[in-house]
Amino acid sequence: MTALVALVVGALLFGWHGHRVLMWLADRRLDPTILLTGWVLSTLGFVASLLAMLSLVALPVDEHHSGAFGLAGDCWMALSSGVLPGTAEAVAATGVLTATFVVARVGLVIHARLQRRRRNAPHMQQLRLLAAGCRAHDPLWIDDERPMALSIGGRSGLIVMSRGLRNQLTPAAVNATLEHERAHLRGRHHLILAIVETLALALPWCPLLRAAPEAARDLVELAADSRAARTCGPSAVREALSRLTGQPLPAGALAMAGRLTTARLQRLSTGSIGGSGLSRLAGCSAVAAGALLLPTAAAALAVSAVQCAFA
Repeated sequence: MTALVALVVGALLFGWHGHRVLMWLADRRLDPTILLTGWVLSTLGFVASLLAMLSLVALPVDEHHSGAFGLAGDCWMALSSGVLPGTAEAVAATGVLTATFVVARVGLVIHARLQRRRRNAPHMQQLRLLAAGCRAHDPLWIDDERPMALSIGGRSGLIVMSRGLRNQLTPAAVNATLEHERAHLRGRHHLILAIVETLALALPWCPLLRAAPEAARDLVELAADSRAARTCGPSAVREALSRLTGQPLPAGALAMAGRLTTARLQRLSTGSIGGSGLSRLAGCSAVAAGALLLPTAAAALAVSAVQCAFA
C-alpha cells in the first residue's frame, strides 16, 4: 500500500511539474534530439504509469483487499439495496468510473484522428500515385512558382517540393531543404507529433501532456535543421529557411518554413548544430533513464500484484 501511494504521488508530481524540468533543459540549449526524446518518453511514461496504477488498484492483491472492481460491485449492490456504501466502496466506484472515462476519451480522440485521416486519404493517394516512380525519400516535384517543401508521414513517407524552389534557390540550399524533410521522415517526426497530440487532446487536464505538442513541433524542426546543417552546412540551411514560403499544410504534413524562423536562423548563424553522435546517444540515454524511472517502478509493482493475485 505504501508503494502504491508513493507511485500515485510521484505520478501526480511528474504530470504536473515534469514539463518544467524539460523546459529548464531547453533553456540550457540541449541538443533538440535529446529534448525530443525526453518529451516523448515522458508523455508515454506518464500514461504508462497511470495504466499500471489502475491495474494495481483494480486487482485483488491479497485476501484483505478485493480490488477496485470488487469494491465497486459492493458499492452497486449497496445502492441497489437502498443502503449507503462505505467510503472504500464509494472511492473504488469513483475510481472505476474515472478510469473508464479516461479510456473512453483516448478512444474517442483516436477515432476522430482516424476519421480525419480517411477523409484525407484520397488526396494522399493521388500524391503517392504521382510519386510512384520516385525512389524512397526522393522528392515529388510539382509545378508551383512559390518555393515550397513539405513531407508527409506514413509507412511510405513522401516529400513534395516545388519547381519554384529549385529555380529560386542555389543547389546547396535545395539539397539542404531536401535533407531537412528527409530528417523528418527518418526521425518519425510525424508519428511523434501524432502521439503527443492524441494524448494532449485525450487528457488536457495534465500540464505535461498539454505542453508536449507545442514543444514537440518546435523540436522536430530544430532537430531537422541540425541534421541538414551537419550534412549540407549551416549556410545552406539558412538560405533555404530564409527563402522558403510558409503555406497551409495538409493534415499530418511537416514543412521547413513556418515555425520559429527567426530563432532558427539565429541558432544556425551561431553554428549551433548539435553535438556528436556519441554525445547525442549519451544524452538520449540519460533522459530516457530519467523519464522511464517512474513507469518502470509502476510496472514492476503491477507485475508483482498480478503474480500475487493469481498465485
